[in-house]
Amino acid sequence: MQIDVRPFAGSLRDWFDAVVIAFGERVTEDDLPVLEGYVELDRAIGAYDGARTVGTAGIFSFAMTIPGGSVPAAGVTMVGVHPTHRRRGILTALMRAQLDAIHDRGEPVAILWASEPQIYGRFGYGLASFKAAIEIERSHASFIDPLPSNGTFRLLEPDEATAACRPVYERFIPMRAGAVSRNEGWWRAEFVHDPERWRRGGGPAFFVLHETDGSADAYARYRIHGDWDARGARGMLEVSESIAITPDADRALWSYLLSADLTSATRARNIPVDSALRHMLAEPRRLGMTVGDALWLRIVDLPAALAARRYAARDRLVLEVRDAFCGWNAGRWEVEAMPDGAEAHRTTSDPDLTLGAAELGATYLGGISMAELAIANRIEENTPGAVMRADALLRTPLAPWCPADF
Repeated sequence: MQIDVRPFAGSLRDWFDAVVIAFGERVTEDDLPVLEGYVELDRAIGAYDGARTVGTAGIFSFAMTIPGGSVPAAGVTMVGVHPTHRRRGILTALMRAQLDAIHDRGEPVAILWASEPQIYGRFGYGLASFKAAIEIERSHASFIDPLPSNGTFRLLEPDEATAACRPVYERFIPMRAGAVSRNEGWWRAEFVHDPERWRRGGGPAFFVLHETDGSADAYARYRIHGDWDARGARGMLEVSESIAITPDADRALWSYLLSADLTSATRARNIPVDSALRHMLAEPRRLGMTVGDALWLRIVDLPAALAARRYAARDRLVLEVRDAFCGWNAGRWEVEAMPDGAEAHRTTSDPDLTLGAAELGATYLGGISMAELAIANRIEENTPGAVMRADALLRTPLAPWCPADF
């Protein structure tokens, strides 16, 4: 039968019944009231085989921090095709409809966390940020300078966690490229909601708030995976989110998380790759830090995206951009970059750099350099020195980081 890709029409239950099949799960009735304020059904797209939904693609409407400001970003999510309908071009049709809709809406960029990273490069998404994971034994988590904290901690009940933690997060957002806004529905569904089946054998979520002089400046969400053996407690503290807005608060928060009673180790699956924790500990190698892919970014409207960003210098470069999937971006662009923005215009001048949409997206947040992509033969330098000049424009002091996936 003909597969029809169009805006989704149905209930929240219908949507999740279709979404979770692709991920090998089933939705429960208990989830639906929580998810109602979180999912944007008006931006959802379905692939239909007759009356049956066999593929889905959703969006969260974010504001994302970029170097020097923020930009509207389409957070691509809940993308999947049912196992009965694979290899029929449905995913490509979903991506086509979704990117057209994002472009029509005027969002300059789209972002996602990839469940299968090999999929999205062909649609122009480039790997734009990384995350680090750590796991460290408590016995090896001593600090170089065990300075006393000037602040205090208090544990929060779940029903007060959002009100206490959200102001800290909103102060944090401008500090890191890649951080995204969160609405009330997100806090309820992703931060507070904690059904037992999501705990993977761990205990309930705890929320801790750090305050200095009565002002909140850090928080963490974590759970304990309890365990005992003949030698005593062997529990694992698992950090799902840790946010701090001052160096002192960051240090105090990690001191708390690395020294909980009745645990022997702490792990976290998503911290910045340039986390200051590496420089706080006496034995940083004990962190066992590993690095994985995080945000993938797609330039949807090239002139608007480049104009929204700020640059570390002033220069003019001509880019030849290959973009078969979003042809409106393809061609030669003269980019005049300045500390307060950029202007991009069509040109017939010879290009300084030739690159694809995925490569342009990868470098947009400043976390991936043109130089490393050039070494990988993913960027062609037509004018000697152009790669170095581009990197001088794009550099940022901190690596981009998104604290939670979606």
